[in-house]
Amino acid sequence: MATASATRHPVPPLGGTLPPDCQRDLTTLRRSVRAALAEATPAPAVSPADFCNVLVTGATGFVGRFLVQDLLAHKSEVTVHCVVRAESAERGFERLRANMEHAETWDDAFTSRIRVYAGDVSQSRFGLSHDDFDRLCREIDAVYHLAANPNLIASYRSLRQVNALGVREVLRLCLSVRLKHLFHVSTMGVFPEYVHSFAGEYSDCYIGDHAQPDLGRMKRVMPLGLLGYTWSKLVAEQAVLFAHQAGLPVAVFRFGQTTMASTGYAQSDTPPQLVFAAAVQVGMIPQGFTMRATDDPADTLTRMCTDISMNANRRFTIYNCCNNAPSYRAMQLAEFGLDYPEVPYTVFKRACQAHGDASPMARSWPLFDHFAPYWFRGSETAQTLPVSDRAIREDCPGDINWPGPLTRYVRYNRWVRDHEEEWPQAIPQLGVSLDSVLNQARRYARDNGVSFDTTYPEWMLEGLARLVEGFNAPEAGLLAKRIGHCTFDLCRILRNNAELAGERTRLPEIGRQPIEQPVFIVGINRTGTTFLHRLLARDRRFWALRAYEYVEPVIPDGGYAAVVGTPRDPRRIKAADVFEAGGIVDTLAGLHHVGLDEPEEDIPILRLSLKTWVFATRYRLPRYVRWLEESGTREAYHVHRRTMQHYNYQRRACHPGSQGQWIFKMPTHLMELGALLEAYPDALFIQTHREPVEFMGSWCSLVERFRSEISEPRPRKELGTEQLRAMSRMLDRAVEFRRSHPELEHRWHDVSFLDLVRDPIAVVVGIYRRFGWSMESESIEAMKAWFWKQDEQRRVEQRHKYDIADHGLTREMIDEAFARYRDFLSGSGHRASLL
Repeated sequence: MATASATRHPVPPLGGTLPPDCQRDLTTLRRSVRAALAEATPAPAVSPADFCNVLVTGATGFVGRFLVQDLLAHKSEVTVHCVVRAESAERGFERLRANMEHAETWDDAFTSRIRVYAGDVSQSRFGLSHDDFDRLCREIDAVYHLAANPNLIASYRSLRQVNALGVREVLRLCLSVRLKHLFHVSTMGVFPEYVHSFAGEYSDCYIGDHAQPDLGRMKRVMPLGLLGYTWSKLVAEQAVLFAHQAGLPVAVFRFGQTTMASTGYAQSDTPPQLVFAAAVQVGMIPQGFTMRATDDPADTLTRMCTDISMNANRRFTIYNCCNNAPSYRAMQLAEFGLDYPEVPYTVFKRACQAHGDASPMARSWPLFDHFAPYWFRGSETAQTLPVSDRAIREDCPGDINWPGPLTRYVRYNRWVRDHEEEWPQAIPQLGVSLDSVLNQARRYARDNGVSFDTTYPEWMLEGLARLVEGFNAPEAGLLAKRIGHCTFDLCRILRNNAELAGERTRLPEIGRQPIEQPVFIVGINRTGTTFLHRLLARDRRFWALRAYEYVEPVIPDGGYAAVVGTPRDPRRIKAADVFEAGGIVDTLAGLHHVGLDEPEEDIPILRLSLKTWVFATRYRLPRYVRWLEESGTREAYHVHRRTMQHYNYQRRACHPGSQGQWIFKMPTHLMELGALLEAYPDALFIQTHREPVEFMGSWCSLVERFRSEISEPRPRKELGTEQLRAMSRMLDRAVEFRRSHPELEHRWHDVSFLDLVRDPIAVVVGIYRRFGWSMESESIEAMKAWFWKQDEQRRVEQRHKYDIADHGLTREMIDEAFARYRDFLSGSGHRASLL
């Protein structure tokens, strides 16, 4: 045999007694296996490394259209044979291609490597001629059996012919002429604890390696006349495992719930989609309904299945194919702008039934009535599901990518709105609602045991109102498919504020945390601030916040000492999801490298105030900008310091007795240097400089790239004019402050962008000398190692190209706008060396 999984990790027998109908069918299937082996002794199976011809059943189904793509993409020598229900092979091929095109998995290059047979897996020999079936028996190396009727509300008897007995002909094929590897796709739904979301009496359950379902539990909660699907899948997989005991190389893939792909492509008739569609129709939702985190992308599952099936050294037989760390927290519909009132399930049901057959849930009430106490419980999603994923981790040679719930929602929303004409259900028209967001803020304050008025002072609420007004203004031009993301972004800020307030209440020592002589890198954008920030952060004397720490400042259980600075920090999961959902890595490719473990700008801290200049970069918010010009952003820096006390507490919990010197980086600090010094009276400053004509083109290009992902396009000349004013105003404010405070010049150090590029270590030595810092040799070596790595990366990546003329700017316009800044550098004697 090509695999020894049966001896390395034996599968325990199914305990208990199957219902009579199921037992009769399983007995029939076992007899067919014995009969096939009695007729002749098949030749050994080929190694997965030698797969050339594979058969896929259910290729036109939701999961099958991804599996076919993965098999063809995985190995160029593979030909995929498909049994498709159709009048002819030609019609079957057209059906397969159409379904794959709909899922965006089709490639014309696949045509020559696909063989379609018009047939039906539930019929003898799949309904094929003797010659065609015999040809498959001789040629096929492996079978991927997906074909099934996915009806979740049907009796066992109505499903048995396809879902249970349909495996009989598959086994017959696999045991004829020579053994074929059988990769059977089953479901985690055979476990009542999984279907019931590990809620209620199932909260202490655990599904281990090669676990078999508890038949007694299944009989109690999964009646054959209503929930026959899981029973039919269980019978089929038990027959497959019996064939495995008889010598057939087998892998059973128990897929978790899957209603969409990581691209956003989705089914419209799954339980979560039906509830969502019904909520849109009646304008209310059942209490406790959340954006379920346990929804595993179909393409992730099929890629995993493909990778494991091609692994000649796999050790397991049964694979629990689900993400056991699905989410950092549950998400509410209201957090995406769908602020429907929550009502008891019975009230929701009556409202839906008033629409009769027009309700999306009209034919599904028995299912929801059965599971409502578990599905609509409203509890937070567990960070780790009690399901062992050991088998997939050890036997899958490729990376397993589980997109987070926010990423899935954003992509789903985008896909549905891009395909609105073909989506069968109503699509809600969203706006950013102040009342809705405030309702969420009240919930966050209540959940964290803090006062709403204290957590969200009047000035912060005014900032929120101004932002909402700006988002809804025509000039913002928000794309419909991104409005929900904007609402979620505001909710995340409000939730973080409430969690910070709650933590400070629990841990009053946070308010006594010292932050002494913090260093602020305050050069204008595109002048090397990121490079310098990350270079200096290689020195252990400095504490710098990594990108993943910014996304959610608080770890709910407060266990900082064990996880801060390690891959175990749960904030990493959420940060990766936020970055992926926003597409920030791709958006900034070639412009600004984003990494979870790299230091980042102070943007997320300042955003907590809802009153900061950073919002005006990503969004076009002229009214909000005018308000900031009138009121200033002094309050944002008090929020900055209070938040940093939390981070300081976290670092000291991780490193007892130590105190690093914090180093920050944010160009917009130049707008509010007075407010910054009010919050941090002993702050030190490093300002980077570059000719404005050099950084303006790069900056306009970056802003354009940012906004293109979230807003309707605007004239490029308009963007150039807007940003020329914004950037020159920022440097003018900094010049005014420095001229007005010569007594603070000993706290400043100016750096030339050109010097930084030519000899970064020499620039660092100058900074240390200026501030009287000692420099250790190991810090220098760490900086050099990082610099060399960045240098190598820059050589291979596609460089950012831009031209000031693209945005209607000229050298003369830029020199005039930045005249005060250029004069300041000339007058201070710095210009020759800094520009």
